[in-house]
Amino acid sequence: MQAKIFLSSLLATLLAVGVIATPTGVVARDVGTSHSLNGAVTPFEQVATAAGATKPRPNGLVITPKAGDVPVASTSVEARDLESLEKRNPGCVYVTQDANFAGTSAYICTNCKGCCITFTNPWRYTISSFGPDSGGNYCQIFTSADCTSGGSTTFGYPGYGNLGGWNDNLGSYRCWW
Repeated sequence: MQAKIFLSSLLATLLAVGVIATPTGVVARDVGTSHSLNGAVTPFEQVATAAGATKPRPNGLVITPKAGDVPVASTSVEARDLESLEKRNPGCVYVTQDANFAGTSAYICTNCKGCCITFTNPWRYTISSFGPDSGGNYCQIFTSADCTSGGSTTFGYPGYGNLGGWNDNLGSYRCWW
């Protein structure tokens, strides 16, 4: 009887709070099967290096890209404390050297939240698609190799298959989770 009461009150609470909606037109990216990676993570040191102090995620809107979107430049440099919101798993990103997540690819994981990740050769300035994993990972990309200039707004999954002005001009990135 108590289980029925608990489940009824839980259902009522969920209905009162509302339903989390998934944006339409966003296609899920299954790295393992759609890109023939079989879940393999590219060794980080083959693609990038981490340097500098960690920074909090920029204040402002977090964008969920839709098909055909391209990143936009950031106009905010303020930061806010997100540590108290929710602990998340370390983030990974999927990058490719051709648009629309095609061509040579790397799946990069790091546990350095907010660090500047600098792409090394042959990846620096050859990336055409960039996508953070789902589950609350957010990133910002930069044209500079040290996360100091040419920054985008903060964006999340599924990322961008077309980087616009960052196409073959991406030198570094920061991610938070």
